[in-house]
Amino acid sequence: MNHNKMDEDKGPKEVEHATIAFSEEPQIMEEALNGEDAKKWEMAMQEEYDFLVVNNTWSLVPLPKGRKPISCKWVFKIKHGVHGEIERYKARLVVRGFTQTFKVDYNETFAPVAKFVSIRCILALAAIQDMEIHQMDVKTTFLNGDLEEEIYMEQPQGFTQEGEHLVCKLHKSMYGLKQSPRAWNKKLDVFLKSIKFVRSDADFSMYVVQV
Repeated sequence: MNHNKMDEDKGPKEVEHATIAFSEEPQIMEEALNGEDAKKWEMAMQEEYDFLVVNNTWSLVPLPKGRKPISCKWVFKIKHGVHGEIERYKARLVVRGFTQTFKVDYNETFAPVAKFVSIRCILALAAIQDMEIHQMDVKTTFLNGDLEEEIYMEQPQGFTQEGEHLVCKLHKSMYGLKQSPRAWNKKLDVFLKSIKFVRSDADFSMYVVQV
């Protein structure tokens, strides 16, 4: 693909905004906390950490003998508006899933995704019947999943309790974990069935209400 040709097709403002967005986003925590926007990134990290604690994502425990904690990292993102203005500084704690060990930190990882043919059928039926379609997004989706495996994670950089050799025993799934999509799907499946929805045998991502 010719990236230079792509840049030529974009307007000057689009290219400028894309360049600014890329250059302003730190790649590591030290870069974030030592730059001009250090206070904003610090607030974003604190907001994420506080949410994880309130969500009971983990508890601090000594690392069991014979276990190795998986690592994690901070990912920084600047949210821009439609005109390129900065709307929000976002910091997310992400697990380094590639450090997980099969049969120790995870087992099954499969989670169904919606089939395009199902989406097209729903849109077609809605158009024929003159119906309305409502769409919603679940905030911090993966943080709602419950873990079945016993997983230990290193304490987040910048929020380590000094003088204590503790690790995070995870109770909730996190972004980056190999089983997070599956854990969220199971949580959603249980909820939808509890309010009388039935999962389609043709598409496990589609639920209907029996009347």
